[in-house]
Amino acid sequence: MSSAEKARRWRQILSELRPQLPGEWSIRGTGVGTTLVREPLDWSLAWIGYSGSPTRPVGWVSAGVQPLVAPFTSWIMTYGVRMDEVRSGPRTVDLLSDAAADQTRQFVLETGLEKIDGWPPERLADVAERDFAQDPRKRRTHWHQLPGWRVVNGTASPVEPATQLAELCHERARAASAKGARQLSEQAAFYEGLRESWDEGGRDAALRFLTEQRDQALAAQKLDKVLAA
Repeated sequence: MSSAEKARRWRQILSELRPQLPGEWSIRGTGVGTTLVREPLDWSLAWIGYSGSPTRPVGWVSAGVQPLVAPFTSWIMTYGVRMDEVRSGPRTVDLLSDAAADQTRQFVLETGLEKIDGWPPERLADVAERDFAQDPRKRRTHWHQLPGWRVVNGTASPVEPATQLAELCHERARAASAKGARQLSEQAAFYEGLRESWDEGGRDAALRFLTEQRDQALAAQKLDKVLAA
């Protein structure tokens, strides 16, 4: 199975699944990276996607939520689930099989949507605040969203967490490989840019900065355009 054939089959499965989902969903992305996205797309992206080899037909369906208030360097699974993490149901999906569409639908309706619904924006922001309140040595990665959520929700200044995150990224970049250091430096620039926007123009300027960063990230991931079903 070529990558083009695989992509066509995956998009067909998503096109058949979309009208069976509650609410409004769109198809975005390209190739095997084609994704179902819940609308309206605001500051978190509820998604259903596929991962695996570009040429082999067997892979995994995943569902989750991608916060859009922080750097979007890659898909994260902190707020998601992949089908092989579920005890019941198939652990992989073979896009060549007749059962692929039913297996995808079963995973999404029985497991994926529950995971997505468990992470609304309000909970993401609350968990980020609580994570930041921990001793720095006990923090996880939830607080990486905190500066953005503070701006979006108008709850507090993003300066302190943004400053700490920029410093953390620079520190980690010094010990990373060339590629990792470049990515961490870009993340540091994101938080520094957000802080500078806040300092220069308050929440309105910071919100414009976040909007521009979000739109650029979606375009880079080819998720900025809705595809015909």
